[in-house]
Amino acid sequence: MKKINWIILFLALGISSSCLKNEICSPSNIELKAGIYTLLETDGIVDTIPLKIDLDSIYGLILEDKNWLINESQIDEINFPLNDASNETGFVLSIGGIKDTIQFAYEKHLLFNSVKCGTSYTYTINNITNSSNFLKNIILINSEINVLSTENIQLVF
Repeated sequence: MKKINWIILFLALGISSSCLKNEICSPSNIELKAGIYTLLETDGIVDTIPLKIDLDSIYGLILEDKNWLINESQIDEINFPLNDASNETGFVLSIGGIKDTIQFAYEKHLLFNSVKCGTSYTYTINNITNSSNFLKNIILINSEINVLSTENIQLVF
């Protein structure tokens, strides 16, 4: 009988400790982080140098009437939101009336945060395609996108 009481006590402690009443759910804003760069060649060595650009707008490829970013000047990074309902998403960047598209293909990984906070996604970038009207290159630095991610890609202008 004592053994059953101990088992019930441990189960009760385990269940009550997993449901924290004061748990704070911070919003998980998981986005692909892009730094903006240019290339500089010195003595045959090519380096990426941080750059600031002026953008007319950025909008989702399928949401042309919904600008996500308008008339931003001197930006050195862009955080692209990814679509949880799909495995790919695209954006149009406009500079001086010239447009380039960027499309990201990715795998989604569902994470269980807690009973109170629910779930969120992390992503792994599989492929990036782009047009090159003013955008020279995209360099993949870190394919894993999560809360702790730093820069994922470098946009080279």
